[in-house]
Amino acid sequence: MMLIILFTSVILAGFISEIFKRRIEKLKEFIISYSVSIVLTLICIHILPEIFSNNNIEIGYYILAGFLIQILLELLSKGIEHGHIHVHGKITNHQLLVIFIGLSIHSFIEGLPVNTIEHLHHNHNLHNNNIEYINNFSWIYLLMILIHKLPIAAVLIFFLNSYGLNKIKKYGLLFIFAATAPLGAILGEELLKFSFFNDWSIKFLAISSGMLLHITTLLIFEDHHHSNKKIKNLITISIGIITGSLLFSF
Repeated sequence: MMLIILFTSVILAGFISEIFKRRIEKLKEFIISYSVSIVLTLICIHILPEIFSNNNIEIGYYILAGFLIQILLELLSKGIEHGHIHVHGKITNHQLLVIFIGLSIHSFIEGLPVNTIEHLHHNHNLHNNNIEYINNFSWIYLLMILIHKLPIAAVLIFFLNSYGLNKIKKYGLLFIFAATAPLGAILGEELLKFSFFNDWSIKFLAISSGMLLHITTLLIFEDHHHSNKKIKNLITISIGIITGSLLFSF
């Protein structure tokens, strides 16, 4: 069920961004600021407390590893995960492929914890070991990466449009991107069947959270040269934090 939602939501976001292209592009900065502030809030009040509740002193290194992995991936993706691409001049076919590979690897790693969170219960990592809470926590993580991924799907479509790809290639790449996180989820679940990865459910979550922490903090503290834009961005971020705080609080 979760994998279907993860796949179809990204596809729908891509198609919707085509229909409302002008409006979304106009509001893109505020949509991204709103989404990343929700993601950062969910990480701080839900994900990080669970990661550190298992009393594993090494788990912080996996969060730092997520930071470093994301920095390396941005050498490939040119920052498309942030909603913009740092490329000057005309983009070549090779650059397009490298950017897409970087983005896909990012999405794939994000998907690793999706099907492994229930194993946290068996390893006694969740501070509230009941089935209802575990299912709720799974949905928290799914919603978090969806809020992060849906604006990226729109940015990907805008980027592919600017490159001039035909519809078959453009939507083909969108479908591949949509499939990367579900494929990561399947691999993550399969890896836990091996003894070496038996306790990696919390580590997958820590790595993914580290990657998202890098992106969200970078975007939230991104400098805006115009004071008017700074104020609007601050208001947007504040609304996002309030939204993230209210989600799953009842």
